[in-house]
Amino acid sequence: MAAACEFQLPLAADDLLRGDSSRHYVVQEVLSVRELPPAIAAFRAAFRGQGALAVLQHFDTVYSLLRLLPGSSLMMI
Repeated sequence: MAAACEFQLPLAADDLLRGDSSRHYVVQEVLSVRELPPAIAAFRAAFRGQGALAVLQHFDTVYSLLRLLPGSSLMMI
């Protein structure tokens, strides 16, 4: 069984891009604008079936979307 990952609130948004331990969750891939539509569709389908757990499973998609939105509060972290 794989070790459980911990999600910690970062001091800066870019801290999610750098892991300091194999036990902390980090963004594996920041998706481009072209990659987002199918990734968002997959996230929406998972969210309907799994609820909030889908956010953890598709966090790269959510992170990428927030990074690309102008005026996103993620940019203010």
